[in-house]
Amino acid sequence: MAYQAPDPEQFSGMEEAYGYMAPLSAVNITLPSFTFGGPCVKLSRIIYLNQCNPGEILKGAATWLVLAQKFDEAREAMQSRIDGLPAEVWRGEDRDAYDKRARQIVNQLENMHAFAMHLGISLFSIGLILAVMVPIMLAISTALMAMAVFVLAVQFVPISGQALATAWRATAMSFATQALVVLKAMDSAAGAAGKALAAFIAANMTVSWANMAANGNIISPAATIGSTGFSLLQGLAQLAVVRIMAPGKTPGKGGPLGGLTDAFAKAGPGLLGGVGAQGVYTIGNNAAGEDAENKMKDAGVDVGTYDFIPDSFEDQARAGDEIGSWRPDGSKPEPEAEAAA
Repeated sequence: MAYQAPDPEQFSGMEEAYGYMAPLSAVNITLPSFTFGGPCVKLSRIIYLNQCNPGEILKGAATWLVLAQKFDEAREAMQSRIDGLPAEVWRGEDRDAYDKRARQIVNQLENMHAFAMHLGISLFSIGLILAVMVPIMLAISTALMAMAVFVLAVQFVPISGQALATAWRATAMSFATQALVVLKAMDSAAGAAGKALAAFIAANMTVSWANMAANGNIISPAATIGSTGFSLLQGLAQLAVVRIMAPGKTPGKGGPLGGLTDAFAKAGPGLLGGVGAQGVYTIGNNAAGEDAENKMKDAGVDVGTYDFIPDSFEDQARAGDEIGSWRPDGSKPEPEAEAAA
């Protein structure tokens, strides 16, 4: 075996811890955004657009690497079976046909192993960037919140209060400006990496289709789109909604959404409050656990996170999916755990 994939469960603790970091950053940046404005509003936009759980991403990456390992093990097992049939034991047209088909299967398994590896490594790359960025977001937002609380507390103190508040406000604005430079750079790096890896995955998928077809497994791209295509469209629609609801927009730079973005740019206070409200909602959901009842999620939407695009179709589209069988009678082998029992 070429390598040992990491155990996805080793990221469970990280997933739980990071589940609170980004939402808490959203909560903490809200008061500074109202108190100081300026760079704090732009910081709230970056924090809002990077609400994620790096631990969950790394756990997903490890799952893909485990799948890659399984494909590699299957390839080794198939190759071992081929090598265990010496030419002098079996000759003729049947043997030639067997060798040809067996080599095609080995090549297909190699292709699937490589694709799963690429997906896992890509997710790891994004997850690691965000694993560094999210704690920095939390540290910056927490520091600014402490400054905002102090300024609000002392500004009404007689004699020296106003002067002290003014001095700390200037300190907070300077800190926020420097922090904005740091987070902008990290946000740009994460965005560039994401786009590059997405292009890489798309190219790899095209190569995989060609490779599978060359090895006797002709898969129509249309057959693999189905619910996946719907998921892509649903994700793009949801991304558009998320960006519209992001605070800190500049009127006149609405891009393809134009006037709609400009209109939302004028709703600054509401959008700023929405960042904190969303953070509180997410923290509550994480504390309640995945099994907590949530009728909105059951319906395929989640207004608390600005998820207004239903995705229940995806489950319906995949409801009839079954794992295929290479056996002539269509039967499937028992899972190893059941066979051992």
